[in-house]
Amino acid sequence: MKRWVGFLTAICALIAIVYMIFSDKGTGSVKIKAVDGVLDLRELVDSPFVSLAGDWKFTADSFVDPTDFLIEANNEHVPGPWASNVQWGSYQLIVYLPDNWSDIGLRVRNIWSANSLYIDGKKISENGKVASSKQETAPDNRSFEVYFKPDSRQVLITIHVSNFYNARGGIILPIDIGDAELMKEDVNRDLSLEWTAVLCLLLFSMFHLTIYLLRTKDEAFLYSGLYFLLLALVVVLRGERLLIREFPSIPFDLYFRMQDTFTFLSSLLLIAFIVKMIPTIMKQRTLLLLFLPILIYTLFNIILPARTLSWAQYEFFYYTDGLFIGIIIRIFYLTVKNRIGIRKNEALILMSMLFFLALFAVSGSMDSLFFSGRNGMNRIGLVGFVIAMNVFLGIRLMNRAEESEQLTARLQKANNAKDDFLKVTTQDLQRPLHDTVHLIKSITREHNPKKQGEQLYLAEQLMENMVYLLRDLHDFTRIRFDDYAIDLKSTNLRMVMLHVIQLMQLTFAKKRIQINENISEQLYVWTDEQRLTQVLLRIMTEISHDTSDDSLTIESLHVGTDVLLRVTTTRESPTANIDRQHPSGLMMTEELIQQMKGSITYESMENGIGFTIKLGFSEYKNPATAIKHKFAIPSGMLMEDREQRTILIVEDDVMHAEVMSGMLNESYKIQIAYTAQEALNYYNNHPEIAMMIIDDIIPGNRNSLQLLQHIRKQASLMDLPILMMTSSEYPRNIEMIFASGANDYLMKPFSKETLMARLNAVEQTKQSLLKAIDYEMAFLQTQIKPHFLYNALSNIIAFCYTDGVRAAYLLTMLSSFLRYIFETSRDGQYSTLYKELEIIEAYVEVEKARFGERLTFAYSIDPLITADNILIPSLLLQPLVENSIRHGLFEKEGPGHVQVTISAQESLLNILISDDGVGMTEMQCAQLMGEKNANAGIGFTNVRRRVQDLSQGSLELRSIPGKGTTIHLTIPIKEGRHDVESSYRRG
Repeated sequence: MKRWVGFLTAICALIAIVYMIFSDKGTGSVKIKAVDGVLDLRELVDSPFVSLAGDWKFTADSFVDPTDFLIEANNEHVPGPWASNVQWGSYQLIVYLPDNWSDIGLRVRNIWSANSLYIDGKKISENGKVASSKQETAPDNRSFEVYFKPDSRQVLITIHVSNFYNARGGIILPIDIGDAELMKEDVNRDLSLEWTAVLCLLLFSMFHLTIYLLRTKDEAFLYSGLYFLLLALVVVLRGERLLIREFPSIPFDLYFRMQDTFTFLSSLLLIAFIVKMIPTIMKQRTLLLLFLPILIYTLFNIILPARTLSWAQYEFFYYTDGLFIGIIIRIFYLTVKNRIGIRKNEALILMSMLFFLALFAVSGSMDSLFFSGRNGMNRIGLVGFVIAMNVFLGIRLMNRAEESEQLTARLQKANNAKDDFLKVTTQDLQRPLHDTVHLIKSITREHNPKKQGEQLYLAEQLMENMVYLLRDLHDFTRIRFDDYAIDLKSTNLRMVMLHVIQLMQLTFAKKRIQINENISEQLYVWTDEQRLTQVLLRIMTEISHDTSDDSLTIESLHVGTDVLLRVTTTRESPTANIDRQHPSGLMMTEELIQQMKGSITYESMENGIGFTIKLGFSEYKNPATAIKHKFAIPSGMLMEDREQRTILIVEDDVMHAEVMSGMLNESYKIQIAYTAQEALNYYNNHPEIAMMIIDDIIPGNRNSLQLLQHIRKQASLMDLPILMMTSSEYPRNIEMIFASGANDYLMKPFSKETLMARLNAVEQTKQSLLKAIDYEMAFLQTQIKPHFLYNALSNIIAFCYTDGVRAAYLLTMLSSFLRYIFETSRDGQYSTLYKELEIIEAYVEVEKARFGERLTFAYSIDPLITADNILIPSLLLQPLVENSIRHGLFEKEGPGHVQVTISAQESLLNILISDDGVGMTEMQCAQLMGEKNANAGIGFTNVRRRVQDLSQGSLELRSIPGKGTTIHLTIPIKEGRHDVESSYRRG
């Protein structure tokens, strides 16, 4: 009943609105037209007023005498613009009035631009100032009405018009003539109707903006409120021009700037509103590109004098209309294709709203619709648009309320499911917790070592099962809050299953369950390995609760793109409990399987139960290692043949730090730091640390990532491997860990086997890199230029005949140089700065035997640097000095100098190697620094790579042709004496 009352009220309101729109008088039914400058209305009896439409006499470029009717003048159709080349002229029309009109009224809507109105030679109205030049003309084209009492039944109407501002001039809209009293009533009704429309639009604007302020999340009401505000301003500025009627002193320039600007801005705002409601219509970038022409036009309208761009106004009107029509077509297309993104009832109302808007816009830009003296289509478009827009927002609000109710129901259902899940999980957690507590107590009282070992193994299995239960609870929470990501990758199905069987091994043994496993070793499926382990462990737990003295069959079947994993139990005799319902403990299992794009079915049979899991097929391939039932890595197995090395654990949790120490103390020497500062102090005083493990949350002024970044300034990834423990597996978090300088990360919680495997992988990677560098060094040693030895030996032989002392000295230098080169790999990757400079001097002395006085060399070291305590990568500087001599000075005429300058800045060592040789072009420098450059020397390429990889430093190259080359090395300071506290690390 209430709905029918609402419908009837709405229909009555609509009828009232339609009556108000069309209650004024129109002239469309009168077909009398002016012919050859004469309009005869003497036979008119049934209409109170009529449009002065038809052929008027028009004289271009002349203001004719208003008392003299020029019969020989040309005809000009009114309403309509005059020719584009006309800028001023005179309109004349003789009207024969009907007898029943005593007082006459004239209603002028739009004459561009300045005009003077004469009746029988008398001026009765003037807007602006008409003139024959732009400088003398004062534009003004407001709408107005005049009333007069004619002296006879024949009147001569003369209108002088001048237009130097608008692209279209003349009498644009019709002029009505009729009975004065009735015309006054009609004008007042039209003005009241427009004021009512303005008031309604302002009320709608206030209402929508208020809703937006109360709920800022819904931007639809912001756009609609602003649009209604601008639309109210457009109505005030156009149509009957209410604003200038109320405030006649408003300047012409300001008025028309406002009119044009608000008109186009309102269109843009509405289109933005529609795209905001339906984002699939177009991308934001496309919308901006479509808006760009109108925005530029509007900007010029504001900057330039009024109506400067009026010649393009109608083109932009049509462009805007085209946008609306295109959006309507696009919405219709999206609705048909079911890609609209909103409900269909909203889409239908939105299309009707756009239809009325297009009607309003098109009728406002087509003068032909004004021929009747009343733009009814414009009014229908405006009212229909306002009603449709409010209905659209109302339906949208109703749909959101309905969606909210549905979400509330889903939330209640999810809340009930959560309660059930928590109840089951709590029960599952309480039982192993209590069992473990009792087992630990009984272990202390048990004296039989074999029995103690069995109880410890059982306690270990109980606690490991609890870890998977906690993961279930964690995953359930994240799924419910849509904050869950599955890492699908190719996984060996049999390996995961055997791991789960191992976890349940003691339980199956005690319950005498015989396992028959038949899964292909080569079968891989698309799944998340950790989550699949949780799923299978849950299933096995449910089976163990339901089975005893039975056989358990596990088999796989490849069907197309799917893999079916079938787990069934077979009893020797049927059970009475054949109506057992779906286990409530498998709720999380279903969620996880669905997240992995699979499914699970449960079947209760007369002689057992069965589970069927469907997963995506990946591939068949041989696993990297042989799959065995036992996966535990024996402690110490990986490190048994080498001396124990020191690991620093940075962990604020004392209990967890001690547990980790217990895991690792068989294979490593363990040191623990509880804060970042404590870790830095220990690291600065104990360079023998082999690896570090840092927790992601530590107290102090530095967080874990800042500590990691600080250490990386002093030690490279190879010098000091660092593992980061983290409890978050978000990709952004992992990315930040690696960006800060970690070698690897560990997800908490982790097992001893996982920890040992990660440490072993990091150490093996380090050893592989060291071997690779050793091979590079050996290769570098083989690159000693044969002609260097030939030249050196030839020079020494020559000195043997002339200067024996000099020959002996050169032999000593050459021997020192070669011994250093060949013993580098045996001494390690680093040597002292002192030795590196010493070997450079030896090399330069040998080269001086050939260059003579042309070659000079010098080096300078910061006094704060202890050269015999600073370690740098072996053979780092000598190849660069060799390049400076051979490529910089060899081709230079005259003497040449090589300078090595070494300084310290905080914890960095700066080394400059410069020469005043022939230099290089920018292109040559770029080629030399390129990653793949066949022309770059082996020595230079090796140095550049070792600076970046081994020492985490940088190498810069600057050269000027004809002036020389400078190489700038920056590497972290590394000290070799363990008994000396580093003053650089503290920086």
